[in-house]
Amino acid sequence: MFDTGKTITAGDAALFVSQAGKSDGPPVILLHGGLGSRADFEPLARYLVSRYRLIAIDSRGHGRSALGDATLTYRQLADDIAAVLDQLGLSEAGIIGHSDGGIVALRLAASHNARPRFVVAVGAHWQLPDDNPTREIYRDVTAQEWREMFGRQVRRYEAENPDPDFARLFEATRAMWLGKGDDAYPNDTVRTITTPLLVVNGDEDILVSRAHAFALAERVEGARLLNLPFASHTVLQDTPTDVLPALTGFIDGSQEKARPTG
Repeated sequence: MFDTGKTITAGDAALFVSQAGKSDGPPVILLHGGLGSRADFEPLARYLVSRYRLIAIDSRGHGRSALGDATLTYRQLADDIAAVLDQLGLSEAGIIGHSDGGIVALRLAASHNARPRFVVAVGAHWQLPDDNPTREIYRDVTAQEWREMFGRQVRRYEAENPDPDFARLFEATRAMWLGKGDDAYPNDTVRTITTPLLVVNGDEDILVSRAHAFALAERVEGARLLNLPFASHTVLQDTPTDVLPALTGFIDGSQEKARPTG
């Protein structure tokens, strides 16, 4: 799944876009996490292909997408995705974003550069204060340690990226994780989000705490929170069926609310 696709230019980078599922189904954009790729959604996508049109995008520098010369920031990634969705005529498609992909989805919804029908943010930070312990994790991890922990992920990147340089991508991504200011995390701009939002969090997520996820849901009017016991940061890959009932119910409910009446 997601093996074929096309590239779409966003700024100075060509981004790889792959589609699967029901061609006339409700469109759902899939945005992966940092140092991952569209392939990370395959475990979940198996359960969605019969109902939805799935559009998986490799973010700048990841998977089969070029890194370009622009500084990697969450603002840049959101601008990239907004440009791709505009070219595809999918600015109003729903979005499922994991980790960095969830942060990008929150920025898109808050900036109104896109008008997603819904957003599902899984294991996503909306802010990262200086005293958040995750910052220490990001500061201390090295490219070699990442390669040892996620060797299969890195090997896939090196096999399919048009200009693979994992050390460069890692340092650019880590700098984004540690970033501050208007180009980084959405912070309190999330209060301006009006699109339906489902926040998904796992109790065993070592990066995003339950309190953090709860605070996000509390800041967005009408947001829903799905907290999963024993689930990790990679719940969509590890145990997608734990998320599935609430996820499909939320998506279908958002579709019904958006359908014109009368």
